[in-house]
Amino acid sequence: MTIPPIAVYRNNPAAFQHDLVIPSAQGTRRFGDVMADFQRERFASINRAMLAIATGEKPDIGKYWWEATKGASKDSDLAVCLLWLLAFTRRPLLVQIGAADQDQADELRKAAKDILRLNQWLASRVEVQAWKIICKATGADCSIIAADVAGSHGARPDVLILNEASHVTKQEFAENLLDNATKVPHGLVVIASNAGFTGTWQYKWRQIAETSDRWSMHIYDRPSPWLDQADIDEARRRNSRSRFMRLWFGQWSSGAGDALDADDIAAAVDRSLAPMQTSHKEFGFVAGLDLGIKHDHSALVVIGHHAATQRLRLAFAQSWAPEPSTGKVDLEAVEAAVVDAHHRFSLSQVCYDPFQAALMAQRLEKRKISMTEVPFTGKHLTTMASTLLDVFRSRRIDLYDHPGLIADLQRLSIVEKSYGYRLDATRDADGHADLATALAIALPHALTSRPTPPMSLTGWGDEGFLARIRAIQSSRAHRSMRSVPWP
Repeated sequence: MTIPPIAVYRNNPAAFQHDLVIPSAQGTRRFGDVMADFQRERFASINRAMLAIATGEKPDIGKYWWEATKGASKDSDLAVCLLWLLAFTRRPLLVQIGAADQDQADELRKAAKDILRLNQWLASRVEVQAWKIICKATGADCSIIAADVAGSHGARPDVLILNEASHVTKQEFAENLLDNATKVPHGLVVIASNAGFTGTWQYKWRQIAETSDRWSMHIYDRPSPWLDQADIDEARRRNSRSRFMRLWFGQWSSGAGDALDADDIAAAVDRSLAPMQTSHKEFGFVAGLDLGIKHDHSALVVIGHHAATQRLRLAFAQSWAPEPSTGKVDLEAVEAAVVDAHHRFSLSQVCYDPFQAALMAQRLEKRKISMTEVPFTGKHLTTMASTLLDVFRSRRIDLYDHPGLIADLQRLSIVEKSYGYRLDATRDADGHADLATALAIALPHALTSRPTPPMSLTGWGDEGFLARIRAIQSSRAHRSMRSVPWP
């Protein structure tokens, strides 16, 4: 076995990067033999700063913005830099890696593990643990922090890597990490990201980096040279145009979401339609319930499936904001609306996420309403996302003009996860795209629904119950934001 020139690597990160054995499309190769020009530029810009950090000196430029398209090796290249810092620093380093969630946080960790597996001499120095990467020989310690995991973020890191910044929804999390790094004047900060959305805090940070001589920016805005053109063409057909251009050509999208093309949303809206008042013999009806209590709105959406044409129609939609006096959603009003919708539309099922709605579901089942759990697990989230995209892109759904639902649909984005995909939207004063989420919950089940006979009051036990529901809705309608008036 060839003995690596460790003394050379200590003073020359470029030599270390060149000699590393890495997994590649051509099999395991030396990195220097397959490195693309844009990667060489990345490393050339940051290597001097890494040498300065390793020796306790202040780098000429200590802040780096790495922006690149999907599949352009951000995680692997960051892992290469991180492993050099841990293995060859002349002083103990505290490193932090921040990411949107556990899936994103694990990407850089997995990239480091792949490199160590192919370079046993380096693996003898650096150890990858559950949420840490350490080098006992140098005393360097790297902590991996996910925004969705509770914990202390108050350290003063010598090196901070904020990975996939465009996916971090918690601005305060990112701000805390950057503020902590600012306390270390001889530190190094790297923000890595895909293109995101204009008007967001990430875009504002990008503008700061772009206009400051204290930042070094490296932007790669085209498909990576090792990607198959057939895969790129397939991605073009699969994605909305704005999403495709954002992911594969680095174009920041206007608006808050790009899961659906604006043309597909507009094509779904039929301004001659109105909310349906009752069930119809040619439709089967399914409801989606997205229940929020404190931080989010609650939403109920009823979808009709036309048995003959196989088209879908928005029958009814309503959302509830937290009450100003209590800070909570009026769950009694939500429950009343579900019961009334079941009476009016003969719902075959009400689909719901059991995280917040388990107790309400039990109460509704006692009213003989069929409740279907849709836990927000990987399988269900992927199905919800793929069904909603397919329904709108194939233009099989008709919406009446509901401004709240339309706004929610325009805010949706698609997030790729280890299990597949999920819909996401930035939380704001109007909620967390709750109407669109309720629609997405219902759609997979609405596609297979069949017409059911109209309901009667027989068997309800309390003949005055529906009258009481009407009274609740009437008295509280003025407190329900973005709701559709009862027809």
